[in-house]
Amino acid sequence: MLLINGVGPYCIYGEGTYKACATNGTHYLDVTGEFPWVHDMIKKYEATAKASGSIMISQIGVESALSDLAAWTMVQMIKDRFSAPTADVVLSLDEMK
Repeated sequence: MLLINGVGPYCIYGEGTYKACATNGTHYLDVTGEFPWVHDMIKKYEATAKASGSIMISQIGVESALSDLAAWTMVQMIKDRFSAPTADVVLSLDEMK
């Protein structure tokens, strides 16, 4: 089982979820940019996660999750529609007026 946590601020709302995943063997991903919180969670729950077999990975998309997902979606669309590989993906978003 995998849980992806996208709620923050993690220093207020994140520890209960992190602890539950570490305790119950649930794999965990989050997108926090809160480095001190991540450090605290590793110190508190690393041994628990190892014992339960849980893989805990924080900061998977700091500042880049949306563009990473857009690029992945574009590559999949090109592959599915045109049966063509992609070499580079350049994404530009302009402010809508």
